[in-house]
Parts: sequence; C-alpha cells; structure tokens
Amino acid sequence: MLQRQTIIDVDVCSIWSNNWKFNVDLKDLIHTNVKPAAGQNAGKFSKIHVNGWDECVAQCCQFSRCNVAYWVSSTCFHIECSSDEMCQPIEMVDTHLSDDVFYLRIRSVHLTAAAADYDDTGFDECNETKLCPINEKCEQVSINAELQRNVCLCDGDSELRRIKGVCRQYLPRTKPCAVYEADSETNQYGDDSDNDNRGKCRKNEECLPPSDRAKHGYCQCKLGFTRLDSSRKCVIDNKEEQSTEVHAESSTKSISSSSLDDFIVEAGDDQIITLPKDEVDLNGRVLHKSNKSGVALSILNNQHLNLLWSLKTSTSEAKVDISNQSDLASHVVAKQLRAGIYEFELKLNDKQGATLASDVIKIEVISKATTVLPLVVKVISPVSVRLPQTIIKLEASVEPSSRHVTYRWTYKKDGPVMPLIENMNTSDLLISNIRAGTYSFQLDVMDDSGNQQTKTVQLIATGDPIEARVTHSREIVFWPSNDVLLDGTSSIIEQQQQTHVFWTLISNDNKQDANTIEIISPHSLKTRISNLRIGQYKFQLALVTNDKRYTSKTEVLVVVYSQNGQPPKISINLETKSVNILNNLIILNASKTTADYGIAKWQWAKSPLCPAIGHFINNSSSSPIAYVTNLIEGQYIFILQVLDDRQQMSEMNITVNVNGVPDAENLIELVFSSKSYLHQQTLDNLLAQIRVFLIDLLPNIHIIMVGMLHENVLLVKGKDFKTDLIISPKILVNHLQDKIKSLRSASNMNIISIDTYLCLSDCSNHGKCNQKTKRCICHSYYMENWFKSIVQREPNCDFVIHYFVIITSISSILSLIFCWFCTCCCLRWRRRYNLLERRKRIRYQLLDENDDEGAYDSTEKTNEKSRFFRRNKTKKSNIVISASDQSDENGEQTLYDKPLLTAKANMNSPKLRNRGLTVAVQDISNEVPEQPVLSPVSGCIFEKRLIVKYLHESSIDPVNGQPLTEEQLIDVK
Repeated sequence: MLQRQTIIDVDVCSIWSNNWKFNVDLKDLIHTNVKPAAGQNAGKFSKIHVNGWDECVAQCCQFSRCNVAYWVSSTCFHIECSSDEMCQPIEMVDTHLSDDVFYLRIRSVHLTAAAADYDDTGFDECNETKLCPINEKCEQVSINAELQRNVCLCDGDSELRRIKGVCRQYLPRTKPCAVYEADSETNQYGDDSDNDNRGKCRKNEECLPPSDRAKHGYCQCKLGFTRLDSSRKCVIDNKEEQSTEVHAESSTKSISSSSLDDFIVEAGDDQIITLPKDEVDLNGRVLHKSNKSGVALSILNNQHLNLLWSLKTSTSEAKVDISNQSDLASHVVAKQLRAGIYEFELKLNDKQGATLASDVIKIEVISKATTVLPLVVKVISPVSVRLPQTIIKLEASVEPSSRHVTYRWTYKKDGPVMPLIENMNTSDLLISNIRAGTYSFQLDVMDDSGNQQTKTVQLIATGDPIEARVTHSREIVFWPSNDVLLDGTSSIIEQQQQTHVFWTLISNDNKQDANTIEIISPHSLKTRISNLRIGQYKFQLALVTNDKRYTSKTEVLVVVYSQNGQPPKISINLETKSVNILNNLIILNASKTTADYGIAKWQWAKSPLCPAIGHFINNSSSSPIAYVTNLIEGQYIFILQVLDDRQQMSEMNITVNVNGVPDAENLIELVFSSKSYLHQQTLDNLLAQIRVFLIDLLPNIHIIMVGMLHENVLLVKGKDFKTDLIISPKILVNHLQDKIKSLRSASNMNIISIDTYLCLSDCSNHGKCNQKTKRCICHSYYMENWFKSIVQREPNCDFVIHYFVIITSISSILSLIFCWFCTCCCLRWRRRYNLLERRKRIRYQLLDENDDEGAYDSTEKTNEKSRFFRRNKTKKSNIVISASDQSDENGEQTLYDKPLLTAKANMNSPKLRNRGLTVAVQDISNEVPEQPVLSPVSGCIFEKRLIVKYLHESSIDPVNGQPLTEEQLIDVK
C-alpha cells in the first residue's frame, strides 16, 4: 500500500513540462500501476480525448475542477474527487497494464471546492474584516490563469466536506447505507442491532453519497451533530454551542461588513401534479450570490432573517393551506389544492420586514379528465456496428420533446458476453466490451402522468472485438543510440477479460543474433527494444483474447542508421515521351531515388511560372510516381522535394512541354450538345454515318477518330484507305455542311456545327485567320467580302475599304437619281390623267319661254344660291362659258385674242341649273351677269350688254367665230 498523503504541497501545474521524465520533482509525484482507493466511487470520471499523457495533464491543469489526471490504456480520465482520501492511489492487482498507467494528483479537493463553476462577482468573499461561517476558513484560490479570489472553504485540517452548501463532518469509513432508503428517525437500536438494519442509518444520522453518481453512501451525522470516536454516536456539537456567541459576533460583523444583497433565494423547479393528489412539497434554499453555495439556517437566524412561503397567484378559488411554517421555513407542504395553476413565492425578509430576495415556483394541478397527449418513444432498431469499437451509443427520444420523462435501460442478457453499460437512466445508453453477436436491450420510458412505453432495441455486432494498433508503424534510430520505444497503447482490447500481449522480432537484415536483441516488456502494450545495431528490424505486436478465440496482429519497422549518411540523390524519369492536350497525362517517375537514411516524405509541386491549369491525381503529389492531368498547351516545370529520416532534404526540377493537337491541319471538328458521357456504340454509329454521307464524294474514304478535345467536341479525319493519303478537311467540311440536318437525324445526335479544326483560309493574303472563331481578322484598309463568306463559306479579306466606299457612294447617288426620275414621271402622268378627265364636254338644253316659272322653285333657287356662295366665294362675272376642249394643262381657256374677253377658267365657278343641265360659268368682267343671254351658235352664256356691243363691232360668236346676230341671242332667266 502506498503512503497516505492527503495534502498536496507542490504546485504541479507550475512545474509541469513535456520533459517530465527528466524532472525529479514530477517523477516522484507520478504513480504507475495504481488506481483510486475508492475505485469508481472516488468521484466523477470524465473521459478526455487527447493525443498523449502530456496533453492529459496540461488540460487537467486548465480545468479548475480536475483533481487527478489518470492515464489508462491510452485513455485520459480527469477525476473530480469527492474527497482526498477516496482519490488516494493504491496498487493495482492486474500487472499487464503496469507500463501504461500513470496517476498524478494535480490539486486537493478543498482547493477546487470554491473554484468549481465559480462566477466571478468582482470582489472577495472574505478578508480581514469579513469573516467566513463556522467550519470554514478564508483561502485564496485561482479562478483562472490571471485572477485570484479569497473564498470561504471548508477547514482542511478537520474532516469536513461541503454538503448542500454547508461545511459539515463527513467520515468515509462509517456505516454504508442505501441512498434511496428513508432515514430511520425512530431507530433506537445500538451497535448490536446493525445486522438487522443493514442499509439504514441510526438516530441523528442521514445517508449521504460520496458523489452525485453513487447509489450508496455512508451514514453521516445530521447538521448540528458530530460523531465522537469513543461512542460512534452522533451527539450535539458542543463546539458549535460554545462558539455560538463568538461565531454570532463574527457572523454579525461579517454580514454587516458585507451587503445583505449577497443572498439569493431558490424556490425550486416547477411541478405538475395530478388529482386526487392535492398537496405538494415546497422546498427552497438560500444561496450565496458570489459562489452559489448554500447558507445555513443558523446564519439566517443569527441575523434575525425570516424565510416564508406565500401564495402569490392562483387560477382556482381554493384556499391553500400553507400555515404550518416557522420563521425559517425552507420546506413546507401546500395542501387542499384543486385543478389550476398556482404560483408560490419564497421570500427572505429582514427583521424590519423588507424583502432581501425572492423566487417564484409554479405548480400546475391537473385532473384525471385532462387529456394528455400520448407518449411516443422513438428508437432505432436494429443497430448494426462493426467491431472493434470502444464505445457504442444507443439513442432514444420522445415526443413531445418538452415532456419530462424518466428512462430505464435493461439488458436482457442474451448476448455472447456481458457488456459494460453506462448511463442506464438517460436517453443515450453507452455500451462497451462486446463481441460479435446479437444483444437485446429493453427501454422503459415513463412520464409524470403515468404513461409508459416499452421498446426493445437489438444491437447486432460483427467483426473482431480486439485490434492491434501502434502509434508509429516506422521508428527511426540513429547510431550510437541502440534502443527504441514501441507504443501499442492505441490498440483496442477487452476490458472485462484479460487480453494477452506479445511483442516478437520477425526479421533482421544485419544478421544479428536475435537473442542479443532485448525486448524489455514483451507482454505490455508499450515496450522498449534495446541492443540494436545498424540495419532494419521488423517487430510484431500480437493480441490474443483470454479464450484464444480472437487474434489481431500488426507490424512495426525499426530502422537504425549510421551518422555518416548523405542527403537523398534524386532521379526523375519522364514516362510519357510525347505529351499533348489529347492524351493529357504526364507520368513522372522518381522511384530510382536513393537515400542513405531512407525516404520519409515525397513532395511534388508545380512551379509558380507554369500554367495554373493542371493538377495531380490520386494523391500522387506525395508519392514517388506522380500523375498530372487536365493540361493545356504550354511549358510545365515540376519541383520534387525528398526528405529523409534525418530531415535532410534534396530538390530537383524537371521541365515538360505540352504540345497542341497533332496533325491539326488535317482534322475536322464536330461540336454537339454536351452529354454526361458518350457511349462507344453511339460514337461508332456517328463515324459510320459520316462515311455514308461522304461515300458519294470519295468511295474509298475511311473516317478515323483522333480524340475528344472536350466532352462535346470530337476530332476526326478522313483517309483514303487505298492510297493511304489524308483527304483535305476543307473538301469534307464543305460537303458535310450541306447535309448537317440529315446527318443529325441519321446519327441521332444533336450536332451543332461541323468545321475544320484549324482555319485554313489565307484571308486573301490581307489578314490572319482566328483559329477559335474561324473568321479572318483583316489588315488595315481591307474588309471581308460578305457574299463570298456567306455563299461560299470561305473567310476572306477581298475588299479594299477605299474602293468599297467610293463604289458604294456612287451606287447610292445613282439609285437616288433614278428614284427621283421615276417619281417625277409618275406625278406628271397622274396630273395629265386628271386633266383629261376634267376636259370632258358638257351638253346643254335650251329653255322654253314657258318653262321660266317652273325651271326652279323659288325656295330651291334661294338654297342653291346660298350653298354656292358659301362654298365658292368668287369674284363677280359678266360672262359665263362652258368647259372647252382648248384648255391647256393648267386648266386655262381662251375665248379670243383680245384682252377684253380673255380670262382663266375657274373650275370652282358657280354653276347654273337649267332643267337638270349644268354649265360652267367663267368670269370675264369680274362681275356677276345681270342679264345673261345664251349664244345658240357656241352654247355659251354672255352678259347681254357686252355681247351686244361685241356683235356691233363684229357679227361673229367670240368663241367659235361663227356668224351670230343680236336677234339669235336667247335670254336666260
């Protein structure tokens, strides 16, 4: 048994370092092949995922609640001890893990009591004037790396523990008891009756567990009592009575110096009860606001403080009975409840009645008739796992998720072995240490309303339960060092049954006698090999179960190098001699590289000066043979760095030129709609259809596929299989472009375009052809012949811009002149046509003398005259003539050559009506005729005064020159 040590005087975290093996102070504090004195009941165990023992200790130093760093089978545990005695290290019975168990006590329990979950309030709990309660003393603890506070801790010199916020006596070696058994208040038996009352405590005792997870505890004296070693009975603490006055004075001084606002009240969690139960327990407490620790009722009584329950609100009119409470009633029973919602308030008042702190709890009372939603439990069954696995988790959930339920997992014991089970009263069950087979677990879920659901979950495990693993599969040693540490602690083994470990030497290349090589711990997961020489050694780690049913093996290569080796010598060989964008693959082989210390790392990389496109495939950048694809045309420079086991590095470059498409001037480019991939049958059908459409042009043609430039671009070429000559792609393209619709239908492919891969046009020697767009980029002063480009599909630069502009301008001017001429001719023809229509001769009918009164109605004459003058506001005329055949193109007529009787015809002149006949009126004297007369010779109407005067001078009609006398004139009325 190890020496008992209850107080840690050394600050472990301040002196801890990764070189702990060479630190004498640390080495004395680290225990091997030990376990806590109380085993699993020593406190709360937390599994921490770290990479090694050093990191396990470092994280325990950072975690203020961690008391012990425990390393078992490559697993880190942090122990939050219930007491220093329970975490005292004792030797283990099993010795197969002796080299893989480390135990280091970081800090004592009394130093972590106040630092655990401490919320910094910005001030110290105690000082020279602010004293701590009874059984507590003021000590300084580290809240974090930069902050320290004075807190009240239980007196470490005596056997005291903080229980429910109060420092009280706790003896771990008293009578064991069941936590869930009710305390025997009426037990009057002495020591001789213990055999008849196992699991029950005596008078003035209560059962207290050593940790929150423990189901069993020890009988401890109740608050206000202490145990005497002589009688083993709990008697009234005389020390407390004797120190009442002193403590009251110090307590008064402490509280008076500090603020009474340091107290807070907790009324407890909300509850739901179902009728016919009509009472509920109300259990509250008073805490220190600074560290959330409980406050003893004696302290409140000394300060004349009152703790009272009261009914704050209620949805029911029931009179609730909570009268059975004292001035310091932290626990009362509320009775006579009815269906409804109640709010009870717990108040802490001073002696003047002022409220210092308060809290409210809600109680909901439901009747049996209240409809409760059914309880739905969701689990996954069966659950299949592949061994080996350290922890297997079975999960369960309920709906509605807000409902408070209790879980209970039960193993049906139907599997091949008994597994290790944790968290049996939670929704997530943790299972470990299983073998291949089927396991059944029963889950019982119950809510507060009494609803219960039972589910069965099957766990199907396959594979081996153990697996041999090593930290490094290759270990390097430099002579004259002749030993090496082989670590297999990462292996998975069975916890409940012993797993046998065997380290053996498999091979040795330097012909050294195997008996001279010493394996110090051949049956431990971590062993040391010594007496090695320069060369290579191969060791094997074998794990065998206790029943020899399962075996797992792994190997470790140990290389011992001399001190006079040289850096690696790199040799690179380019496996692909000709690289272009069609084969699109570069293979770089550096497997012939040699190194005296072996090669630890390969690293290929592209030079920053080479094209960005192009990448390594299959993770070949870290292997001796590199594969590079997705290349473009250009020059690539690759850099190889080789690192040996002694961290010596060598570097070498290699340059690779990636060419374009070979024989590009003879290729035809087919662009079709993109597909995920092109079937070989579809490709063969397409090539056959192309040959069918070209066979009428060249009967001996053979279509050859060159490659796929992109996923939707196919390159082919035509070849005469008799003469073995390549056929001009321009001829083939011109022939296929006319039949692209038929080819698209026959091949069942959406062919977008068919063209030569390169632009073969010389652009009329006045430009350069763009290989991507297949169009000519003409030089200055030249442009494309559109007709030739569209009809003949040939890019060109035939036109000179100067000549084209001149010819275009002249053509435009001539076109405008021609259009103007045609327009004028059309207008002239139309005008002559209209004149001919207007020159039709009008016939008249002479009026009889008897028709004068009936020719026109007086009313009609008046209306006709008014309409005539409204439409034609003409000048007055003395002579009126009809339309004449001698009218010129402007509508002008000539009566005779004398100026007196010459006038212009007015087509808008007034018209006279006579028996339905119409005659044209023409102005000569610019006056309206007062006495019109009609010439029977010419049929014209004249002013009588004027025509008579004219006839006196010449006896002819002024219109047609025929003889006319005054007697022949006829009056017009």
